[in-house]
Amino acid sequence: MEIDATKTRAAVSNAHLSDTVAALCAIGEKVAGSNEEAIACAHIVEKLRSYGYEPVVHEFLSYVSHPVSTRLLIHGERTEEIAAVGVSFGLSTPKEGTRAAIVLAGAGTEEDFARVDARGKVALISKLPSPNNALAAAKAGAIGLICSSAGKQRHKMIITPVWGTPEFDQVKAIPRVAVASISAVDRKAIEARMASGEVEATLHCEVAEGWRTLRLPVAELKGRESPFALVGAHYCSWFDGSTDNVTGDACVLELARVLKAHEGQLKHGIRFCWWPGHSHGRYSGSTWYADTFWHELHDDAIVYFNIDSPGVRGATVYVPRHQMAEVAAYNEGMTREITGWTIVSSAKAQLALGKRGDKYVSATRPSRAADQSFWGVGVSSMSVYSMLTPEDPDRDQNVGGSGGAWWWHSEHETIDKFDADILAQDTRLYASILLGLATKEVLPFETAAIATDYLDSLREYDEAAGDVLPIAALLAEARALRAALEAFDTRAEGLTGAKASAANRTILRVARTLNPILYQATTPFAHDPALGSRALPSLAPILALKANPPDSDAFRFAVVGILRRMNAVRHQMREAKRLVEA
Repeated sequence: MEIDATKTRAAVSNAHLSDTVAALCAIGEKVAGSNEEAIACAHIVEKLRSYGYEPVVHEFLSYVSHPVSTRLLIHGERTEEIAAVGVSFGLSTPKEGTRAAIVLAGAGTEEDFARVDARGKVALISKLPSPNNALAAAKAGAIGLICSSAGKQRHKMIITPVWGTPEFDQVKAIPRVAVASISAVDRKAIEARMASGEVEATLHCEVAEGWRTLRLPVAELKGRESPFALVGAHYCSWFDGSTDNVTGDACVLELARVLKAHEGQLKHGIRFCWWPGHSHGRYSGSTWYADTFWHELHDDAIVYFNIDSPGVRGATVYVPRHQMAEVAAYNEGMTREITGWTIVSSAKAQLALGKRGDKYVSATRPSRAADQSFWGVGVSSMSVYSMLTPEDPDRDQNVGGSGGAWWWHSEHETIDKFDADILAQDTRLYASILLGLATKEVLPFETAAIATDYLDSLREYDEAAGDVLPIAALLAEARALRAALEAFDTRAEGLTGAKASAANRTILRVARTLNPILYQATTPFAHDPALGSRALPSLAPILALKANPPDSDAFRFAVVGILRRMNAVRHQMREAKRLVEA
């Protein structure tokens, strides 16, 4: 049965939200596995119990890291100390520090490093620390890396590309380089000194890395049937973390409070989770949850709804993010209906979100960030963020969290950076979206839209491959799949009772069949690294195919591998078509 969400939206309380934000900000930096995390977890659990829940706190070992101390000295005609912060999984230096000449390496890409000799030197770059530039620096032989913000702030970041706790020898994939993160103001001052002659840097970095016990609180509203929407927000933070992600934690708590009034009325359940290990373990909390409850999620999870950085001061436009094709229309439609605010269209989202690897696939599709740990399971992802407009003076195009505000991940991310009214509006929107998923007879999915993403992705691969590969046959399969899914979507409309429940099961099975290979290159039981996103990533070698002569071994070996991967894509499309035609 559908519930009128008007009263639920009216029940959202600015006071409750503000109290939670104040309490969690007061704890300070919440490092995964720390005493501060334990205090935050206890606060969340206490609130849940006061709302009538019986929360479960999962405890598990996770491989995490955080900077303990970072010091940067610049030497030349004079020695000057530059304020700096560290990164998770950066390399600790000897106690005396690591001293070497500084070399400018542009934005820190592999191409930038190819133009300079960084061996045994400290590279200075104009971008935030990331797995990509840390890997490029380590590959180039740099012993240190100084990264920069775009303004006066200094960002704490994480540089491991390994998603979640490493398995087997994956720990070897972590770039081993000492990293300091500084402001753009200080970077420009160093560059000015370098114009007059050689300048050296001494890096003093102490970084903790190892196993810690993390805590993952969970609460659940049961539905009449077993499927449930999974809602998550990370509760670890850098510094006070007011807008990344204390506001998100407050939002999920408030959702749990106001939705509790519908206990016993829901067709589908809603499960609330607070993830540890986001900032210090590359999403190790949500990854552990996906690994531990893989089969339950595969059978019953309707969506993963990620909540990160709501309620940011000045965030006056809604941007659909991390939304898979099948739920995009519902997500965007609800946002327009409930808020009346401007929503950035899929066509313009590229400007707000930054570029994906794809040429034609929507920029609103999920990327390798934001606790998107459920792709292998095949769970549909969705979220919508309130963000600053590109013209806002607080907007920083290098920043993805905190609504795109410059203070993200910095000491400036304090309680004054959130807006209680905006946070309440975000919470009202999310409550309405979740109630729709929990109460509609037939899930508001458009499964045919998944096939459109297949077609959009294959179009780019077809252009790159030319006549070398039989991609035309794959395109024909995708068009046939879309036609079958369109017919299924039409048949499912208006169903009720047992027939609606059967249609919902088919919807979930279609997502489980098509989404894993659409979003990741590895098996459904593993996790791709955090190194960029594109649809049908297993076929990405097609884009580099023509870099080698057609008669070369490299070209011919690649064709063999691509054909095998094309078979896997075709198989999944055929399986989904059989599902809806049965």
